[in-house]
Amino acid sequence: MICSNNDPLVSVIIPAYNSEDTLNDCIQSVVCQSYENLEIIVVNDGSRDNTKAIIEKFSSADPRVILVNKKENEGRVLARDSGIKNAHGKYIQYLDSDDTLRERAIEYLLAKAEITGADMVVAPFLFHLEDGKVERSLNFDFKELSGIDYLKAMMTGKAYWCVWAKFHLRSLYEHSIVCPNISLGEDIILSTQLCFFTKKVATIHYEIINYNFSSSSTSHLDNFDDAKYEDFRVYTKWFNDYIEQSGLSEELRKEKAYFHVRTVQRCFLGKQLVEMDREIKSLVSEIKEFPCLLKVLSKRERKIVTVYQFSYWLGYLNLKRYRWQGKL
Repeated sequence: MICSNNDPLVSVIIPAYNSEDTLNDCIQSVVCQSYENLEIIVVNDGSRDNTKAIIEKFSSADPRVILVNKKENEGRVLARDSGIKNAHGKYIQYLDSDDTLRERAIEYLLAKAEITGADMVVAPFLFHLEDGKVERSLNFDFKELSGIDYLKAMMTGKAYWCVWAKFHLRSLYEHSIVCPNISLGEDIILSTQLCFFTKKVATIHYEIINYNFSSSSTSHLDNFDDAKYEDFRVYTKWFNDYIEQSGLSEELRKEKAYFHVRTVQRCFLGKQLVEMDREIKSLVSEIKEFPCLLKVLSKRERKIVTVYQFSYWLGYLNLKRYRWQGKL
């Protein structure tokens, strides 16, 4: 696809830390896009391997590839922020260094954004699992939504929180967007704010990214250690405070209840008994108002909550029993 001077610039931002094994394929997938008016900002986040050398190889061959070099590793949140500060495009597309853009992804995303005037275009993607299987992501089918309505879809599990599946205007960052430097839940915080400032969301049905899901992924349930649990506490508090301060707490009441179910499920992973007890008690009152929430819970979780519905005291004793038996 040959671009003219009137074609909008798209900024692709790739945070990279010790990514020598995957970065070559990642950058190559962007360089080879059919839409060529790109700036490919690769942020070397203090890597100690050959990550920087790989970026320099591409930048010397293609002036669209721009190296942002950080001497110290500060995490993906601050790496993305460095990318935004160096971006000049009309649109932003994030990409993780172990994933790849699929052929013509930018072309399709941009066309949809320009035709509809959408601030954000969302798209499905492909899960590439460690056993070699490839699965298609959930595809939330709609024509156009407001940013708040799309936020509701994410809160109720109909759509994904991941920011790299959201092609969006760089001008959204002219608003006050902040994100704590955490490694779990950062996409929830950024996606929430982007949706608050988005007037129109459109979608395409083409899978734009090959997402490599591995057992070492920060989102993998087996990696929910104490540090991740602390990040979980940070982002859930931030999210609840942000919704409250927005003035939309009442409008998002049902969606907040669904989000709270996910909070309780994370508490089970963290195995923090006191916090689990507190969150389950709060959930019981929400289930009274929205009985459909029980369907979101697993069979084990429903059993625990059912005892709490009968008696908080018995519920807590039952919770302790589950923990003693190693069933949490």
